[in-house]
Amino acid sequence: MRPAEAYMSLVSLIARRVLAGIILLGTILASHKRANATDVPSTFNVQAQTACEAQTLSRMDAREVFSGKAYDVLKKVARAYGRPVPHVYIFPGEWNMAYIAASTAVDGRGKIVVGQQAIDLFNNIALKGFLGHEMAHLVSDSAAQGCNDYVLRDPQMEADADALAARTLGRRPVKAFLERVLALTERQNWDVKHRLEVLQRFQLTTRFGKTPITAEWSKFG
Repeated sequence: MRPAEAYMSLVSLIARRVLAGIILLGTILASHKRANATDVPSTFNVQAQTACEAQTLSRMDAREVFSGKAYDVLKKVARAYGRPVPHVYIFPGEWNMAYIAASTAVDGRGKIVVGQQAIDLFNNIALKGFLGHEMAHLVSDSAAQGCNDYVLRDPQMEADADALAARTLGRRPVKAFLERVLALTERQNWDVKHRLEVLQRFQLTTRFGKTPITAEWSKFG
């Protein structure tokens, strides 16, 4: 599979069910509401979620790690978000990563899965932006969709996650992450090009104190 195809095939590569949880701009603006065990819907089934997570991780041949490059970078990202360090799992092949929807409802930490190649191909700054992007999805997850649900992320959802990551970590790691993705896809990923343009516009507007980042992002997608 060519690099340009790999980034767009995340759902199929991650056992089809690992991605869910729609991120809406309103959720990000609403005091950065964060999912935890007390915020989950009353109908949420922790036992079913836990079983689905175990099955998904097993199918991916993912293993939890407690040290190493990805874990160390994620610790810094989690600290910036004011959250516990999520469980981080490494799966072989590819350079995609994702969070497991509603996983924060199980123990308050959540789970992020990282392709081994992402660790190898992204330097620490770009990896910080990549993990910061996934952390933005995780902290905005209301557990309305769980591990068993199938929800495809849309461009606005990704731009909103970039926005929250840039607000939390600063613009530099998010820019490095997007530029690295663009390089790995031989500059053929138009969605990432667009997101970089939005990031640049954010830099210009914030320099002159005109537009909050979330308002700027809301114009696109």
